[in-house]
Amino acid sequence: MAGTRNTAIAVVLAALALTATACNDNNDDKTAAAPPSSAAAGTTAPTGAAPTTSAAAPAKLTPAAFLEQVTRKTGAAKSAKISEDISVAGTTMTGQGAVSWADGLQGDVTMDMSGSPLGKVLSALTGGESAPYRYTKDAMYLRLGGNAVQAVGGRHWLHYDKATMAKASGGGADQLKNADPVQGVRNLIASGKVTEVGQEAVNGKPATHYTGQLTQADIANAAGKGLTDDQLEQTRKNLAAAGIASEQIDVWVDADQLVVKRAEQGDTKSGPFKVTVTYSDYGTPVTTAAPDPADTVEPSELAKLDKGGAAS
Repeated sequence: MAGTRNTAIAVVLAALALTATACNDNNDDKTAAAPPSSAAAGTTAPTGAAPTTSAAAPAKLTPAAFLEQVTRKTGAAKSAKISEDISVAGTTMTGQGAVSWADGLQGDVTMDMSGSPLGKVLSALTGGESAPYRYTKDAMYLRLGGNAVQAVGGRHWLHYDKATMAKASGGGADQLKNADPVQGVRNLIASGKVTEVGQEAVNGKPATHYTGQLTQADIANAAGKGLTDDQLEQTRKNLAAAGIASEQIDVWVDADQLVVKRAEQGDTKSGPFKVTVTYSDYGTPVTTAAPDPADTVEPSELAKLDKGGAAS
């Protein structure tokens, strides 16, 4: 049972890592410029004088240039409510919560595993087929429930530091260091192949859909396309660690230049994945604190209990 449960935890961590691959905007945020007006600029001629010639209307921004504005506007919002649909190697799950990316990833997200056989496996830890996760700047915690709490002396949180998360998810140690809704946007810009699909409805409101394909070869040629060298290297490592040669990235942007939905899909060394995240209520308060250390348990301790037969 312990091996199956560890596999379940690893799959969940890998899925969560896919929704939060590292790349925050470390440059100073600047207010995004308003999109250029389509109206021609000109001056009114004095009475009786010949009218002056109006200046030509500014050229429409390319999709990549517009998405640069979107990264600044969305990144500056700092927090949002999220809804996730995740499929990794045939395992499906959904999530709801609120997160902040003002200083690393922080927030609370509950993953519903009832649509997967792994939900029953995780229920031995959580007391049900949902997995309540808490993110802090440097760690992640899984809320324990049912008999697991008694087995660990009444403690309620399973603690994962960055190194443990990296080992379980197959990612780099800094994979969850920073996260925000514009990660997919930056990667889409870096691909150099952004296409505007058109207008679509997201949560009942109009949004513009952009799409593109990102490969590891694109990253090698992406200098100066919205990501720093360190961010490009981290993205390369993330893709390589997951065995992703190419991924399709789709983002939807509303009239306020905020990302309201993003989707990423491709093939990993464990099987195909697809992650879709929708965002709402930008600026929502997120006040997440790490649990009391006295109320936490380490995965290594849980593993010892399993070997001794103290926990199922």
